[in-house]
Amino acid sequence: MSQRPVQPVQPHGMEFLFFYRCPHCAHQVALISPLQPAMAQCDACGKTFPVVPVDVRSIQYVRLMFANGKAAADSDFI
Repeated sequence: MSQRPVQPVQPHGMEFLFFYRCPHCAHQVALISPLQPAMAQCDACGKTFPVVPVDVRSIQYVRLMFANGKAAADSDFI
C-alpha cells in the first residue's frame, strides 16, 4: 500500500515570545505573551521575579495584521 506524501501545512495560529532579563543572573527568560502581571522563574538560576505584562491591544493588532499567522506564510512556497 503506497501512501501519498503529506502536503505542507500553512500556519493556523501564532503566539508572541517575549524575553525578560532575569534581574538575578541576567539570563534571558522567554515568556509567551504575558498579558497580566505575573511572576516568572528563571530557567538558569531558578529564582523568581515579577514581569511587566505586554499590551493586549498590540498583540491583537499584530494578530489581525497577520490573520492570526495565515498571512505570514511564504507566498513563494504555497
